[in-house]
Amino acid sequence: MIKNGTLVTMNPHHGVVEHGAIYIEGQKIIDIGKTRDLEKKYRADQVIDASNSVVMPGLVNSHVHFTSVLRRGIEDDLPLEQWLRSLPWLGTGPFLHQLLSKKELAAAFRVVCLEMIKAGITCYSAGTGLMRERYESGLRSFCAFLIMDEIGDYRSVFQCIRENYSDLFHFGLGPAWVVGAGLWIPENTLIEVKEAADRHNLKIHMHVAESREEIQKIRRKHGCEGTVEYLERLSLLSPRLVAAHCVHMSPREIDLMRTRGVGVAHCPVSNAKLGDGIAPLTDFLKAKITVGLGSDGPATNNCVDMFQEMKFACLLQRATHCDPTVVKAEDALRMATIGGAELLGMNKEIGSLEIGKRADIVIVDFQKPHLYPRTEIISHLVYSVKASDVDTTIVDGKILMRNRKVLTLNEPAALKELQEVYETAYG
Repeated sequence: MIKNGTLVTMNPHHGVVEHGAIYIEGQKIIDIGKTRDLEKKYRADQVIDASNSVVMPGLVNSHVHFTSVLRRGIEDDLPLEQWLRSLPWLGTGPFLHQLLSKKELAAAFRVVCLEMIKAGITCYSAGTGLMRERYESGLRSFCAFLIMDEIGDYRSVFQCIRENYSDLFHFGLGPAWVVGAGLWIPENTLIEVKEAADRHNLKIHMHVAESREEIQKIRRKHGCEGTVEYLERLSLLSPRLVAAHCVHMSPREIDLMRTRGVGVAHCPVSNAKLGDGIAPLTDFLKAKITVGLGSDGPATNNCVDMFQEMKFACLLQRATHCDPTVVKAEDALRMATIGGAELLGMNKEIGSLEIGKRADIVIVDFQKPHLYPRTEIISHLVYSVKASDVDTTIVDGKILMRNRKVLTLNEPAALKELQEVYETAYG
């Protein structure tokens, strides 16, 4: 039982429960209510006192990369296309899947998982790879099978992962982009991805309309208004598509996304850092497009902090429109929780504190100077809370972090290993 907290439920009524409690059995939330009522009904084996804290749904990071953590703080001032071409696993010719060893990759994955746990992220969307390290972290994930040239035997990969790990992993297909770093995904491959997704009821996660250079190349080669119009020609626009970034969009393309039910993984900090621009989030929300928030990779952000993403999502739109009402704190919090869950097709399981849902829960310590006086809790969560204020992270009823100590990964060892990998590979 978690008791004595202020519950921000993000349920359909956006209820906030003062002096609230949550009773959990196994992986699921069994009951929610006032502490005095639940203490009369249940005797818990383990009790967490959340006094002076806010209890909320775990945050959903709708778009993140792992290996770029090795480039954090390096090449900070490059535009996207130049930055992509600098990556060691991209060549100037055919796509090179990787030049990093398994040890280097494992070190990168562990540290990014640590960072997410400590930031209150309980679910993330990324590519496949190194499932053992990700499974050990205890985080929930949407895994997009990377496709650049040929679709490959993705079904056998998914089956192997399911047999060896758990239902914490959800799967989809991940054509990286239409064009990026000078590399095109063949049109017939994109069509095959669409057909496979329809046949097996899978989501498709890909980068869409991230840079001006991408739009210019598509216009020259295909005569389209932009990436979205090109994907419409291939019949890829559907509720299956999770479109990351969507910075450069025409009003017609936004309407196409609305009518086809496409969702957006909005990454405001990364887009701003790379100089890509500011996505038309206000227009997405007006069109009632499903929007989640993503951090993108640690090298283009440079941290994995969904509280930061929430704040930037609001402030950039307000600055762009010279209007402090266009995106509100409640909108941003929804995108980071139930909106992200809906985007990834998991909203029946996670994203809000409701009876019967999986126990993916975060406890935020509000006993901090920057969170006083205690006024509007949702405002504080979006504009004032920092990732370091997260005290406890729970996924599927399992405590991954308590009192800022991660229980599933060895934090000192992971940090030491990543530093050694960096100094060997790049130092």
